Order: sequence, then C-alpha cells, then structure tokens
Amino acid sequence: MGRGELEVKPDTAVITVGVSEVKPTPIEAYNALSDSINKVAEALKAKGVKEEELQTSMFQLAAEYNWTQERGQELVGYRATNTLSITTQDLDKVAELIQAAVQAGANDLRGVTFQVKNADKLLDDALKLAVADAKAKAQLVAGELGARVVRVHSVSVQDQGASLVKARAGFNMDGVAAEIAPVPVYAGTSTFSATVSVTFELQ
Repeated sequence: MGRGELEVKPDTAVITVGVSEVKPTPIEAYNALSDSINKVAEALKAKGVKEEELQTSMFQLAAEYNWTQERGQELVGYRATNTLSITTQDLDKVAELIQAAVQAGANDLRGVTFQVKNADKLLDDALKLAVADAKAKAQLVAGELGARVVRVHSVSVQDQGASLVKARAGFNMDGVAAEIAPVPVYAGTSTFSATVSVTFELQ
C-alpha cells in the first residue's frame, strides 16, 4: 500500500450569496427580486468582478405560508429567491466582495468555497507519490528479507481525491445594518491525496 499527499494553497474562491424577497403577489416578488439582484451584481462589478465571473446558481418563486393553531395554514405572500455565485482569483478581495454584496442588498450568505485550478494535475502528482511510496516500501521489505523486487503482479487505485476548503455560512441577513465591517476569510490549504495497492513479486 502506498500513499501520496500534497498540500497546496487555493488560487480560486467561489462566493455564494443570495437575495430573497417576499411580496403579496408573484409579480411583485419577481420585480422586487430583479431590482435587488441587479443592485448586488452592479455593486460587485464596481469592485472589479467581471460579467463572466457571475453566475446564477438558483432561482425560485414559490408561495409562502404561515401556520397557526388558531387559523391553520394561511398564505402570507410569495417568496422569490435568486442565488448568485461569484468566482474570483483575487483571494485578498473575498471579504470585501462579501461586504459589497451585503451592503447592496444580499440577505442570504451561503458561504465560500476555495478551489485549485490545476486540480487534475495535482491529483496525478499525488498518485505518482503514492506509487513511489508503495515501491519504496516494497524495496525496504525486500532488503530486510535479503530479496529483491522483480516484478509487479497487480496494482489498483484505492482512493484519489481532494479535500477543498469550504467556509460555510447558513444564515439569513435580513435587517443587517447598511454599514458592516468586512469579516476576515482565510483560504487555508487544500489537500490532494491518493492511495494505491500494489502486489510485488520478490525473489
């Protein structure tokens, strides 16, 4: 069994924020949401975010009900929700972009995911390290037994993947003051690992 592991600093952040509006009618909720999400998008663009770095990841319009023991279920309005994903390579601006989105009207912060652009290559590199580790262990065992490794009988990849950093925030921000301070966000490191099982023949 061999294992390879690499720890690297992320180079990309995906910030997910949302806007939710509740109004008496579907069209009012839709129009209010359209205005709010446009304000958020414009605020982000003013901070240097490009059009292609913005993506709508969820849009929903549904009736909203309230239930009480006295009256049962009552329609209170219609909730329109739009979730926006912002991709940036400038990790130093993550906190600033979150602040700008909230000040512009975002009231649902879903979190931040840190990624690495060349993930496939890093997974391959981790696999190479795992193979080298398995080979080194086999040679060590062979040496202790007074033998040598002559061939490989079988090899299989047991596990290969990445542990990406995700800073989650599952809270609604209705009623937050217009002026807020940027909250520090730390990217940390991402781990790319692989494990291989190799059967060697000794002689």
